[in-house]
Amino acid sequence: MVKIAKKTKAEAIIPSASMSDIAFLLLLFFMVSTVFVREKGLRVTMPQAENIQKIPRKQAATIYVSKNGTISIDDLAIDIPDVQWVMQKKLAENFNVIASFRTDKDTNYGIMSDILYQLRLANTLRVQFEAKLKR
Repeated sequence: MVKIAKKTKAEAIIPSASMSDIAFLLLLFFMVSTVFVREKGLRVTMPQAENIQKIPRKQAATIYVSKNGTISIDDLAIDIPDVQWVMQKKLAENFNVIASFRTDKDTNYGIMSDILYQLRLANTLRVQFEAKLKR
């Protein structure tokens, strides 16, 4: 009787020599294709102050008010009656949110008073006014 030798199975080998090249190409691709969004806001001329205390941007909802009365909360243009529901939504997301006013120095105070009233209705009790440091 003739003995027939069993054939050995071919092994599947994954080449790992170019693995680091692929990782660096992916890293480079994601670095190049990532877009960073910068907050635009409205153009305002800030009032000046003697000293300034900084707050973390994560806790601030920035309210822009231009001198012609245009209102924007974190790049969302709104009217005065909409301030209440926008701030209620922000308070629901983060209870420690601070309403941070960035207004033009020539803004009509009546508009500011109306916005403050809407903030009171939204139960936003932490309010600050931003200013530039005098030099």
